Amino acid sequence: MTDLPLNGIRVVDLSRVFAMPYAGAYLADLGAEVIKVDCCQAQFVDTTRTLNGPYPDNDPGELYWERAGTFQTLNRGKRSITLDLRSGDAIGILKQLVSVSDIVLENFTPRVMQRFGLDYANLRAVKPDLIMVSNTGYGHSGPWSNFGAMATALEPTHGTGAFMGYLDPGPDGRLHDGGIPNKMGNSYTDFLASWTAQLAVIASLIHRSRTGKGMWVDLAMYQVGSSFIGEGILDFAFNGRRTRRMGNRDHTMSPHGCYPYLGQDEWVTIAVRDDRDWEACCQALGQPSLAGDSRFAHPTDRHGHQDELDEIISRWTSTQSQYQIMEALQSAGVPAGPVLNAKALLADPQYRARGFFQPADHADETGLGRKEYVGRGWSLSESPINPIRPAPMLGEANDYVLSRMLCLNDEEIQRLKDAGTVGDTLADARAPSIVPLERQVELGWISGYDEL
Repeated sequence: MTDLPLNGIRVVDLSRVFAMPYAGAYLADLGAEVIKVDCCQAQFVDTTRTLNGPYPDNDPGELYWERAGTFQTLNRGKRSITLDLRSGDAIGILKQLVSVSDIVLENFTPRVMQRFGLDYANLRAVKPDLIMVSNTGYGHSGPWSNFGAMATALEPTHGTGAFMGYLDPGPDGRLHDGGIPNKMGNSYTDFLASWTAQLAVIASLIHRSRTGKGMWVDLAMYQVGSSFIGEGILDFAFNGRRTRRMGNRDHTMSPHGCYPYLGQDEWVTIAVRDDRDWEACCQALGQPSLAGDSRFAHPTDRHGHQDELDEIISRWTSTQSQYQIMEALQSAGVPAGPVLNAKALLADPQYRARGFFQPADHADETGLGRKEYVGRGWSLSESPINPIRPAPMLGEANDYVLSRMLCLNDEEIQRLKDAGTVGDTLADARAPSIVPLERQVELGWISGYDEL
């Protein structure tokens, strides 16, 4: 096994759903031993095990809690122990586990951890140099601190929605700024929080190595999200300007947008930054005279005639393939790239050349076999990353943690199993309902599907 940067670091992952579980997966990529604290009671289990899918062949299967693609992606490389934290025994075991670990990840509202006696003050009593990341919607202080939150609902609250939206057609027939606010296509705030947590963990480990002291990280997704739109906030603070939604257009660059190319629902992005880019773009279009057209001669002129520019560029792009457009413009120094869907991404030659998608072999009982997963966006020259390991089966590390790590005897472990405090199957579970793919197309949930 490669000597990875976080070898020897142990993480207790109490988190659920997206942001912190994904942070834990990346820490596992870097060599940390990450132990996910699951539970075997259906009403308390991580919902990505049971509700989110997607499932191979759209089939949850008998062990559906082991087959969900979302759970597999967010929890790769971890171990799993099940603990029913309503039990005093489970709380005691968790504290023992924390006492021999380095990091705790959690994303409950402040009152939850306090109620269980698992807040930083209590856990630091059993592990004085503990590093703990507490990820909440609004932080552990302030009037909103106890509000629950989801990333998609946080987006408009932290300001991103004010910058996201389509252009609206005006009475003059032209497109105008300021359409209805939109959310991003994915829970982007979760990604931001995950990346921020990883940075905070690394910084805290460096701090601990220098001082011997632990660290509590109070991570508020609300603040992380607002940092994503710092430019707009500063523009108002400095100039009093209220930015409006512009669709795919830009305040300074023009033309700037998404244009159709040869094919159905196929698009390419083009960003012209300055006059030099514009001249190069005109050459690539085969219309060099456009550079001297008074409507488009300077950036302010181009901004005033964006509808005409979009029409001219769309006529050209609609006769080309995605990579022809990209290569023609990139060769001329103009930023451009295709809009790739999941099917195209999986076949993309750049990703394949970089080894971005990596296979993982799953336990036979899951029926998953070998599947490819999204890899890491980076590589380390002096510490090559190990192959991706699948997410853990429910409670697969119970005996490892209880017996080998915490030195409980067989009688104690059996008592915990008999009480339902630990286990390796999901009690009182109901399989998720599945909508056939044909019906999903009819409902507009998906645009289509391929037989694989």
